[in-house]
Amino acid sequence: MEKLFNRSIRIAQELQKKIAVIIQYSLEDPRIKTIITVSDVQVSKDLSHAQIFVSFLQSDDKLNVKKMLIILNKATGYIRSLLCQRMRLRIVPNIIFYHDDSFLKGNKISYILESLSKK
Repeated sequence: MEKLFNRSIRIAQELQKKIAVIIQYSLEDPRIKTIITVSDVQVSKDLSHAQIFVSFLQSDDKLNVKKMLIILNKATGYIRSLLCQRMRLRIVPNIIFYHDDSFLKGNKISYILESLSKK
């Protein structure tokens, strides 16, 4: 039976906190003009790779979302160097950013259900 809180889960939670702070306060790119939320982090079992799922406050425009992901993925070296300083890990995982649109889908479903209940 696998432990409920194994090391990869704890590291994923810590990465989520640290990356959110880094994006908010340390990433000074003038092209980033929206609020970015780190919604989930999934780390491989060997801790060498991490998938970072982010959502944007104004994510209606798919072209804008694609541009923001390109900006974030190009800044992974800088983000990893800051993670090295802030976390005590032997190997800091390679990170890749992905768009998390579950919040938008949830809002859409909520809107549909609300409109059905008013009829």
